[in-house]
Amino acid sequence: MLDLHDYLSVGQNSMISQQVAASDTGAEYSEVLGELLATPTCIHMAIKAGIETIDPYLPEGFISVGISTRFVHTAPTSIGMTVTIRTSIIAIEEHDVLLEIKAWDEQGDIGHGQHKRAIISRNELEKKVNQRTRFLTNRSLR
Repeated sequence: MLDLHDYLSVGQNSMISQQVAASDTGAEYSEVLGELLATPTCIHMAIKAGIETIDPYLPEGFISVGISTRFVHTAPTSIGMTVTIRTSIIAIEEHDVLLEIKAWDEQGDIGHGQHKRAIISRNELEKKVNQRTRFLTNRSLR
């Protein structure tokens, strides 16, 4: 059985930054939000940072997959500002890794939360995908 403590450690982290562009805003939700960073963009960045925190350190044949995210968006960020997201491992339990999310821009904190990722065998994931795809294929043939 894979012992994640051989590959990952509490405190391990990754940061990503990006300048807010029009495509990162809430314009598709409301014209009022068209100049402001959208919460889904923050969550997308957190997921990306989580993958960068974990996956490069896993043994060959293993990947992490997201299983839950909780994010509280506390302050607005305008187009042109730079957002930075840091994810840090705060717990490792069996095959799950819990990450803390911190988000900020030039003016200070803009959000926080947690993201949980499960470490799985890539081959096992592909088997499950194939089983589910076969089910859909068989269903459409009826």
